[in-house]
Amino acid sequence: MDRLTTNILIAALALTMSSRTIASEIWQTIGYGYIFDLSELNSPIIYDIGNNFCLPNHFLTEEALQNGVAINEATRQLDFDKLFTLSVTKLDNLPKACSDYALTTFSAPGYVFSATQILNVFFDNFAEHYAFSDYKNIDWKQVKLDWLKQVNEYTTPQQLQVVIDRFLASLRDGHALLFDQSLNRLSYYSSRAIEAKTRLSTFHLNHPEYLTLTDVYRHIYNNWTQIIESYFNADFPHYELQNNFLYGRLEGNISYLRIASFDEYDTEQVLQALIPQINETNGLVIDLRDTDGGSDKVALAISAFLINEPLKVSSKHFKLNSGENSQDIMSETRDIVVYPFSTSTSAPSKPYLGKIVAITSQHTPSAAEVFLLALQARDNVSIIGENSSGAFSDALTKALPNGWGMTLSNESYIAPEGKSFEFVGIPVDEAFEFPNISDIKNRKDSALEHAISLLKD
Repeated sequence: MDRLTTNILIAALALTMSSRTIASEIWQTIGYGYIFDLSELNSPIIYDIGNNFCLPNHFLTEEALQNGVAINEATRQLDFDKLFTLSVTKLDNLPKACSDYALTTFSAPGYVFSATQILNVFFDNFAEHYAFSDYKNIDWKQVKLDWLKQVNEYTTPQQLQVVIDRFLASLRDGHALLFDQSLNRLSYYSSRAIEAKTRLSTFHLNHPEYLTLTDVYRHIYNNWTQIIESYFNADFPHYELQNNFLYGRLEGNISYLRIASFDEYDTEQVLQALIPQINETNGLVIDLRDTDGGSDKVALAISAFLINEPLKVSSKHFKLNSGENSQDIMSETRDIVVYPFSTSTSAPSKPYLGKIVAITSQHTPSAAEVFLLALQARDNVSIIGENSSGAFSDALTKALPNGWGMTLSNESYIAPEGKSFEFVGIPVDEAFEFPNISDIKNRKDSALEHAISLLKD
């Protein structure tokens, strides 16, 4: 499983225990399609519930068993490791759909695989939770009817996987995945075709010494990282922090920071060490060209070191279950505001408020794009490279009866000016392709050189 898929699934599955009141009994989320049966705190069960089904979500149930579930009974909020807590309502009993008529799943004795049943649940989840049905003009009732024609009682798991893969290829959503019980990815497609693959394939045709496209990418990537380091000022040390942040000094006394992912590293410690050094320089290049996704919270925590006053960077809302035939009905929109990082004892002397040039590519997805939204909202920022991936929404995790899992986009991010960049990516001020095969051959990085020139100016 690649790093991007891992990040999507970890972010989608995370439940967090907190010191707040741990509520018992039974709770249903507003939106998201979950029921938390906490009537036995040592044995929580989380159900996926839809208009036509209810089944245990073994992925989230396992997370709950390991990490607990934090529901504040007074405020009726669930900590789901997202930017905002989820609102929940208390139920007297499990709905009959879950208690008496829950779907038989892979863990039950005598379970019989049914491609039709699985595909029904798969498309019901999309119909009830996918946030971009109207944007893509999708009639889920008709879509489900069309795709159900491709399976029958004799369809094998392998054949069903091919059917779902074809559907996800047609949908092209960066947070729509199919994975197995062990979280190994079975199907995934980026929000749009990645042009870099064509460039790498062309290079591969002319260099048969590389056996696979993966070997080609590894060769190009290793050369690219070496070229980046050739721009560092030898009078200053460059170093990697927590196997995620690469920092160095460029000519003209300019800082360079590459972020590999927005996973849960000790971000505050890293930024507190880096910001005083960056403040000694004349500008900052933030390289996100080969960045994975991760946690939106981490992305915003980093941006908190780059501002000195509260900054609205975006807003978001989520899809409410409106059934197969209704238009997308979204929740109330909530603003995302970043506050300058500070603690009573450990805040840096001052944030970095100088010029920033961010370099992006089509490989810049998810939490990295939320970070770009925060940079966009800040003064003195240029974004160059390629439009980012266009996969903003958190990934909503659902289980399928045979033990597989799926994720889908159930939220929408909106930039302060009212635009959504889902599927199209954050636009750039000036275009530079990545990877640039000609640059690799000539041992240069045109985008980085342009970033340096912008900061010198």
